[in-house]
Amino acid sequence: MYLSGLPAHAGPMACVFLAAFLQSITGFGLVMVAAPLLMFFYEPKLTIVIMFFLAACGNSTQLLLVWKQVHWQRIAELGCGALVGIPLGLVVFRQLPGDGLKIVVSVVILFTLTVMEWKRKRFEETRRNTVLTGVLAGIMAMTTGMAGPPLVLYFAYSSMPQPVFRATCISYFFFSNLCSLAALWMTGVYLGDAAGEFVYLLPGLACGIALGHKVYPFMPQLLIRNVIIILLYAVCFYNIWKAV
Repeated sequence: MYLSGLPAHAGPMACVFLAAFLQSITGFGLVMVAAPLLMFFYEPKLTIVIMFFLAACGNSTQLLLVWKQVHWQRIAELGCGALVGIPLGLVVFRQLPGDGLKIVVSVVILFTLTVMEWKRKRFEETRRNTVLTGVLAGIMAMTTGMAGPPLVLYFAYSSMPQPVFRATCISYFFFSNLCSLAALWMTGVYLGDAAGEFVYLLPGLACGIALGHKVYPFMPQLLIRNVIIILLYAVCFYNIWKAV
């Protein structure tokens, strides 16, 4: 499904604005929030490619603001794992039908939310664990458009300080999304339609990031977190119901 004209993009643009605003505050969540919402307007495979464009652009802007806090050693280790995971995920992306991808995206989000809510175990931050996290993130990036869940589950419950966690996630997502787009292009996936939709959604992305960065020091993050969780549960269950 494709949209025509600026008025028709008001709904998707609002979804992107909300997701960009939340990522600007927390360091993650752009794809987790925007992808299931955009599936109300676009077919699943097109949505995933659109999210690669949006996320790469949004992360590049945020990276300029937080690069001094990035844990670059962890980025290198995650990158090594992603180089293994991205080709594996690409195979799944090309084979699964649209409704199958919609179910996978929703189930992955639900699983991540459930684990984050109920499992408070602190993971040991080692080179091996970081590389394995990169492999899982690479697979999930290509199959669902979301590299975030493995990183969030790993780093959020490690000893990494919150500002470093936020900056490291933003940095990894930037490089991961560029690699994912390159992998799709090199294997013959047409990116023109997604790029066209990305241009229409860009104002929502820019405004969300700008507003989030401005109000970040004043926002009640616990309230925002609870709103995100409720919204994601509702959207994911709806998407699964529609797909089956």
